[in-house]
Amino acid sequence: MRRSLRRFARPLPALLAVSVLALAVRLYELGHRVAHQDEARVADWILQYMAMGTWEYRPIIHGPFLPHANGVLFDLLGPSDFVMRLLPALAGALLPLCALLYRTRLRDDETIALGVLLAANPLLLYYSRFMRNDLLLAAVMFAAVGCFVRAWDTRRLRWLPVAAFLFGLGFTMKENGLLYPVAWLGALALVADARVVTGDRGWVGRAVAGTRRVYRWLLGLVDVLAGGPREPDHGLVAHVVGGLRAAIRNPVVRYVPLAVFLVAEALLVAVLFYAPKPDVWTALAGGRPLIPVLHEATVGVWFEFIGTWGGASMHAHSTVQFLGQLLEITIVGAPSLLPLAVVGFVADRYTGRSPRDLVAFCAYWGFASVFGYAAITDILAGWTAVHVVVPLAVPAAVALAALYRMGREAFATDRPSLAAGVVAALTLSAVMTGGVAAGASFAHDQSTENPLVQYAQPGGDMKPVLHDIRDVSQSNDGVDVLFYGDEFHNPTGSQEFTINDWDVPGDAGGAYPGWFARLPLPWYLDQYGSNVSSVQSVTEFPDTPPPVVITLDRESDDIESRLDGYARYTFPRYLTSGHGDLAIYVRTDA
Repeated sequence: MRRSLRRFARPLPALLAVSVLALAVRLYELGHRVAHQDEARVADWILQYMAMGTWEYRPIIHGPFLPHANGVLFDLLGPSDFVMRLLPALAGALLPLCALLYRTRLRDDETIALGVLLAANPLLLYYSRFMRNDLLLAAVMFAAVGCFVRAWDTRRLRWLPVAAFLFGLGFTMKENGLLYPVAWLGALALVADARVVTGDRGWVGRAVAGTRRVYRWLLGLVDVLAGGPREPDHGLVAHVVGGLRAAIRNPVVRYVPLAVFLVAEALLVAVLFYAPKPDVWTALAGGRPLIPVLHEATVGVWFEFIGTWGGASMHAHSTVQFLGQLLEITIVGAPSLLPLAVVGFVADRYTGRSPRDLVAFCAYWGFASVFGYAAITDILAGWTAVHVVVPLAVPAAVALAALYRMGREAFATDRPSLAAGVVAALTLSAVMTGGVAAGASFAHDQSTENPLVQYAQPGGDMKPVLHDIRDVSQSNDGVDVLFYGDEFHNPTGSQEFTINDWDVPGDAGGAYPGWFARLPLPWYLDQYGSNVSSVQSVTEFPDTPPPVVITLDRESDDIESRLDGYARYTFPRYLTSGHGDLAIYVRTDA
């Protein structure tokens, strides 16, 4: 028994166990919650991409990773709420294993604590059960930094291509991947400044010295090429060769080709994802010119991105208001992690012999993200706080592990009051984290009282009614579902997207009229192969309605007298008032 416990005190077996438990929790009833409007919007677009056999970058649905990856999963496993959330769930379960990448900078108990925090945090749990890019992006960027740390500390350069691949993959997930290198550079500058101020320059001094040597050689080379003074016993060739030899011996220059390769690798990953499909495959096979396709995947993507997310309307909000709301979401979603992060950062910086660069770097990265996202985000939601919580887990793990060591030492030295205090603190932390996680992701995952739930989440248990609609669609002949009302009406009668829709300037995604108002239902109706129609006014309403009729609750009085023999169900379309409830009528004998 003791041998088994000692085995789980080591990071690898402990974190494997944590990851398995994290996966089980994330897969439990993964498809139970009805799709959020945003989930349904992107998932149904993926079905349309698959039906059309083509893909083009649409900034409004963010990067191409989920459309491509979930397209493969839908093809293999079939479209469903479970399958569409499977990739974020897997990423959330694997995220604790990323702690192993940081073990060269953390103690064993700190490494395990980091994995536990990443697995159990309520915010990360909720959004690893949600089809969205944010958890995926935060996970791959955190792993990319870990791979770089691993390469730096072990001098094993094989970790660098992995880091470059993950970095490039992050840019295929969501456009705010651009903020990560900005946050990293800012955090790195603060860490370097602390090194200079304390006199412990370390890697900063080596980098500065190397840069100075390269700078002096470049000045000498320019001077020679310009015909300036040089030593009389040396010709131009000898001078340049000598300078090149000195430069090659300099680590800063030695790694320049490697840096170029890594940048090219990350760029290649992004271009292959962003390139329009199937155009890029046709071009690679020689069926069309490749340059225009690459131009579309780079310059074209950039202008699409700027045209959508660079406009002032996307950032027309009060930064102070968003900052307050983001802090509230982070406090609720990380009730233990956030105070532990503050304590861990302060303790490591001011009570130890030498502050650790990694702890300070992740703390600066996380705290800066609070202000950065409050300033630039267009819609404030719980998923934004994911990018704050993941880096802050590192200083939080330092504090949690220190608390554990303090308690263990108190028990060993027979100090009951200190031991009781530590046990109480750890118990409170576990109860707060577990209680909020269980409530946010399972008991109240569609509640207005849950700050982690974004307002476009439909309410109520709609799944039994959706299953009835599925069964009706499989057995009924003719129109299966009829939408009633101005907001839901589609005057064209078409329920399919067309290629031309994707080229309309300013179009939000190529949807047919009424499609947005019907969300999340199109995602389900397209899965079921439902035959859908719509009418705008009561005079157009048929005397013999189809088996399923859907309208707004406030407009249901117009048609209810014609729906004798139908069961009526109402569900909130959004968790905020003003949008109207959804009324679904299903014929009882259908």
